[in-house]
Amino acid sequence: MNGMYRLLMRLVEMPWFYWTARAAFQIFVRIGYGLRVDGASRIPHEGGFVLAVNHVSAWDPPVVGSSVPREISFMAKKELFDPPAVRLLVRGLRAFPVDRARNDLSAVKEALRRLRHDRPIGIFLQGTRSADTTEAMDGAAFLATRAQVPLLPAAVWREGRRFRVRFGDPFPVAGSDRAALRRTTADAMRRIVDLMPEGVRPAAIAESAARAEAQPGPDRLDAVQDDASVREAEAVPARDDDPSCHDPTQRS
Repeated sequence: MNGMYRLLMRLVEMPWFYWTARAAFQIFVRIGYGLRVDGASRIPHEGGFVLAVNHVSAWDPPVVGSSVPREISFMAKKELFDPPAVRLLVRGLRAFPVDRARNDLSAVKEALRRLRHDRPIGIFLQGTRSADTTEAMDGAAFLATRAQVPLLPAAVWREGRRFRVRFGDPFPVAGSDRAALRRTTADAMRRIVDLMPEGVRPAAIAESAARAEAQPGPDRLDAVQDDASVREAEAVPARDDDPSCHDPTQRS
């Protein structure tokens, strides 16, 4: 059984699995749920970037991920990696685990490693699903700052049954202290809200963007910033056989 599972894991980590799964899901969601994507031309064709997205439903990772014409990795809660069958799927979709209950340095190091190897990373700014109430966190700003890559805002929402995804323009991140990260997070949230039609903009998300500049970020972020192992991870190249490094010619 272990030998068979290892074989399946090697299969899903091959490039064809990601692109096949992406194409199949995109067909399903376009036909079944009327997915419409705007602004895909704003996505950088090469190099790493941090995709900063709002989070309203469990559909968001596959809907947004399939809308990006490049191979992108999302952080996923570690509990998803417990069931063996689900672990196969999320690994094949290039997700990697994060422990949301603690200061997960391993997830930070993995994200920085992929960004340094020109792989895009997707981050849901609210951390968990919330239609309008969860405060934005500074993880996306922190990763973009440390990896010296741009932030790309994106909004996802529903109009009845239909999914809508809209990408904004990438923008550089300036400053690495807590106040600067707060300002960057607030800026990203405002850009995300501006991407939504006025009638569906969650009021509390817009308010949280305004509050973000005045509030300090989570204390645990300081520990991550100061950790020597995180600084070392920034310089570690990805392995040639790492499935997260397969990014064939940009696809649509």
